Amino acid sequence: MTWVTPTTAEVSAAVLREQLARWPTGVAVVTATGRDGRPIGKTVNSFHATSLDPPLVGWCVDHRSSQVDDWLAAGGYVVHVVAHHQGDLMRHFATPSADRFAGVAWGPGLDAMPVLDEPVALRLECRVAHRFAAGDHTYLVGEVVALTAADAVPLCLQR
Repeated sequence: MTWVTPTTAEVSAAVLREQLARWPTGVAVVTATGRDGRPIGKTVNSFHATSLDPPLVGWCVDHRSSQVDDWLAAGGYVVHVVAHHQGDLMRHFATPSADRFAGVAWGPGLDAMPVLDEPVALRLECRVAHRFAAGDHTYLVGEVVALTAADAVPLCLQR
């Protein structure tokens, strides 16, 4: 069998996004405390393990995000790995809104960061260890300080 892969002369953001959407990825809701003390949150698919020793995880925040300054100033964040049946939760935090916590039950966790009350497949409470500029995003690396796991299959997206 012969494989032929067409190539493009220029890799645009739109083409790259379209093709990367074919790669299966997990989904997480990340929460933190904003600069004004209010909770902030967003759905991400850039979350991943960074190191086991020390325990580090990371995700990327887009510089065009309406709350980018809050995310970059946050001393920590909570990763809520969404379970396969929690599509509504994923969509809620993916929808643009001035207050994504409206109608969402949560409580204070590590360093008073917002922890969603809804059980998720995996919850990681992290303190920011590194921030790296990476093109039009900033890569936020956090040291995992607390972990809560449930017997649930994580949600996976793929087009």
